[in-house]
Amino acid sequence: MKRLKKAAVLGIGLLTLAAACAPQESRRAASEWIGKDRTELAKAMGQPHQAVPMTDTGGEMLFYTYEGHHYIFETSPSGVVSSAVQTD
Repeated sequence: MKRLKKAAVLGIGLLTLAAACAPQESRRAASEWIGKDRTELAKAMGQPHQAVPMTDTGGEMLFYTYEGHHYIFETSPSGVVSSAVQTD
């Protein structure tokens, strides 16, 4: 029983560590686009497969698949990328 508890605690700890590291790495991979205009993004990756208006900010949320990776970008009302995440 003690082994099972130790294994469960270790497993939860490893999952927590992995979950904490993944978003930072994915943000770093896409962060090169922050501050660039959405037209630069379109030149490099093509048109997004989905663009969703964000009524709260006036910008858009852009969904891309590029070179086997998925990205989500948020733009300001002027079309400048304000947030970027690689989701896989």
